[in-house]
Amino acid sequence: MTSYATTGTLIDLFAETPHFPEFIQCLPKRVSNNSYPTEVFALSLMAGFIHGQDSIDDQEEFEDEPGVESALGETPKPRATGDWLRDFTDENRKDLNHFLHRQAMSYRKKIAKNKPLILDIDSTSHVQHGEKMEGLAWNYKKEWCLDSLVAFDEVGLCHGMELRPGNTFSSVGAEQLLESCTTGLSHNDEKYFRADSAFCNEGVLRACLRLGYRFTITAHENMGWMNDKNEITNWTPWIWSEADVKKAEKRGEKLPECEVGHYLYRPSWSDSLRFSVVVVRTKSQDLPLLNQMGGVWEYYAVMTNFNLFKKTDQEVIEHHRKRGNSENFIREEKYNYDMKHFPCQKLSANHAYGQLGLVAHNFLRTIAVLDRPDKPHFAKKLRRKFIFIPGRLIKHARTLTMKIPLRFREAVTRLIEAWQYKPEPAIGFG
Repeated sequence: MTSYATTGTLIDLFAETPHFPEFIQCLPKRVSNNSYPTEVFALSLMAGFIHGQDSIDDQEEFEDEPGVESALGETPKPRATGDWLRDFTDENRKDLNHFLHRQAMSYRKKIAKNKPLILDIDSTSHVQHGEKMEGLAWNYKKEWCLDSLVAFDEVGLCHGMELRPGNTFSSVGAEQLLESCTTGLSHNDEKYFRADSAFCNEGVLRACLRLGYRFTITAHENMGWMNDKNEITNWTPWIWSEADVKKAEKRGEKLPECEVGHYLYRPSWSDSLRFSVVVVRTKSQDLPLLNQMGGVWEYYAVMTNFNLFKKTDQEVIEHHRKRGNSENFIREEKYNYDMKHFPCQKLSANHAYGQLGLVAHNFLRTIAVLDRPDKPHFAKKLRRKFIFIPGRLIKHARTLTMKIPLRFREAVTRLIEAWQYKPEPAIGFG
């Protein structure tokens, strides 16, 4: 019996895509006759990520698995895989980041065709428990960790990832990552950027203007917007949707009083630029005594370069709030691909490991959207549907046959049919 019945099939699907030769060019070369080819190491790791293994040591589970061996041949030992990860150079990791963007843009041609790119960049900590791993440091949350900066689009595809020491400030390197995620796009292409207040600084704002992004960034308190909001004299009531009203009625709750307005902000580093700061205020319902005295307002602000003649203040806030979905993809990365922990002592090797995991994430995420465009599964449920399929290996007349239940076979057949397309080149990549 085996639970790896379709892992080899998915590896074959990934290796058959037009991107695969380019993917191989991003990897360190292996020239020794005693070494496995570099693509075998990469596909072996990809198989582990697809199956949900927790570390490179789990690759020993692939031994004597015919489904995996049919796709890879003999799989490398964990120690050899660790040596291969340590061979990644700065140039290799830079190329992998470019590949992540090109892979994501090409997959978008299938699952988000003609939709503008909406990019969310955020950082997250990866708590570790070792002492010798490079880059470990205490962050502001008192966590002993590494830190990563990741860029996801609105459908959950990753466009780039940087792994940094644990005490790195969130926005460090954001301009370079944003520029990398714009390769192949022109200044006039419709595209959007969203981020939290850590990215509300001159470097990120200048990068957005230079690259042609429409942005919404949570306003930082250092801007003094809490005092400047008094310039707003025309507050507009928030228009609750029918779905919000029904949800509140179902819960027996009363929708809060909410208003929105905006004012113009001049950054200290430019005399000519003006950005709109959209402020939403909500009357608190948690303080009965103050509510009896007229209530107390809670404020939230977003800086933007949207044209507010074409977009209402409420539409800007609603657009920005959707960036919270990127937190789901960060959790996906950390928990379903086990990037809470990294396997190597060398920071560069762990960086390469994380990038390869996100290549696998993009592949599985595209399968999830193809399977259920309206509500794609995350990796945990997707694996139960397409990967954790029981099979029985039968040896007869010098042949090895794998038998799986019919209902699982039908699901995998639909998957293969959905994937049978030649991904179109991403815009600007030829």
